[in-house]
Amino acid sequence: MTPTWHTPLTWQVDQLVTEADLNGQLRDNLTFLKDPPTAFVRLDEEADYTTSSDEFVDVDRERLALKLTTAGGDLLVVYFGMLFNGFSGGGVALDVALDGRRVGRDDGLLIGGISDRSWTSVSFTALVRDLAAGSHQLYLQWKRTKQTGVAQMLAGAGTLNLDVHPQFWAREIS
Repeated sequence: MTPTWHTPLTWQVDQLVTEADLNGQLRDNLTFLKDPPTAFVRLDEEADYTTSSDEFVDVDRERLALKLTTAGGDLLVVYFGMLFNGFSGGGVALDVALDGRRVGRDDGLLIGGISDRSWTSVSFTALVRDLAAGSHQLYLQWKRTKQTGVAQMLAGAGTLNLDVHPQFWAREIS
C-alpha cells in the first residue's frame, strides 16, 4: 500500500473521533512520514557507459530512470559514482531531466572529471522546491564539456578492476 498523506484536522472540543479519523490522522500520516515516496537505482551492468555528446543526453533511459508519485512539496535528488575524462582540457557535466526539463539548467548540476584522462568520484545532491503533486519521471543526463574525446561512467562492470556501482535516487522530503 502506498502511504497517503491526510491534511491534519483541527480538532474541536467534544468532537466525536471515529476510527477513520484516527487511522487517517495518526497511522496513515506517520506511515507517510516514515516511508516517503522514493525511487532508487543502483547499477550493476555488464558494461560501463560512454558518451561523446556535446549536448545533454540521457545516460540510460531504461536503467537510470526514476519514477515516483509525490504528494507535492520538495524533492531531494542524489547521484554518486565515478566518471572518466578521456580528453584534455574539459570535464563531464551531469544534470537531471525532471518531467522533460533540466533541473540544473545551463551547464548542469555539476562538472566533474576535470583531470585529464583520469577517473574521478563525483556526486550531487539537488533540492527541487515546490514540486506539484502527481507522477514524475527523472532521467540522469550527461555531456562532455570539450568537443573531443569520450567520457565514461563506471556502472558495476568491473572495468580495469574498478567495480563501482553508482546510485541515483530521489525522495520526497517534508
